[in-house]
Amino acid sequence: MICDYRLKVFHTVAVKGSFTAAARELGITQPAVSNHISELEGAIGDSLFYRSRKETVLTPKGKILFDYAERILNLYRCADRELMPSRRSEHLRMVIAAVPEAVRYILKPLAEHYSRIYSGTEITVLERSREEAAAMLADAEADLAVTDAPVDGADSSVFATVSISGASRPMAVYYISKSADTDNEDVINDFLLCCRTFK
Repeated sequence: MICDYRLKVFHTVAVKGSFTAAARELGITQPAVSNHISELEGAIGDSLFYRSRKETVLTPKGKILFDYAERILNLYRCADRELMPSRRSEHLRMVIAAVPEAVRYILKPLAEHYSRIYSGTEITVLERSREEAAAMLADAEADLAVTDAPVDGADSSVFATVSISGASRPMAVYYISKSADTDNEDVINDFLLCCRTFK
């Protein structure tokens, strides 16, 4: 994977909550982890973590870098996918049930972007009401639902905030939901990665 390794070390420490756990995850020594973090802190001119025996917590500057690190590392992954296409031999499918506005204004360009990177996956976007999309998710007929409100009983998060000129609701918030039980986790994660890096 193309990557700035110091950024990956920083991100791993932030996610794992300790230098020791990050070293274990990355397969390097704890002094090496400390070294990478010290180099980053030297370049920034400030601390990235509050350190104590019990926990390692991001400082305000650390939180800013963490947000950028997530986006940068996701972009690296997408670059890897485009430069080294997936070697998946099987034909994979993903079905998204979404409310009409989300289909028109968000999902069509996203689906095209996704298909370019993951050419071996067929993505189907179905226009449905919020209730129909939620029912399809519950019945495992859809991998994801994009609705104008969170779906009860599903893992839901804010997906997009869209300004639609001339609409009755000029600013709309859409939520993406996925079922807790799915066999399509890898494909869903790939799609969400594309969402986070798509402009």
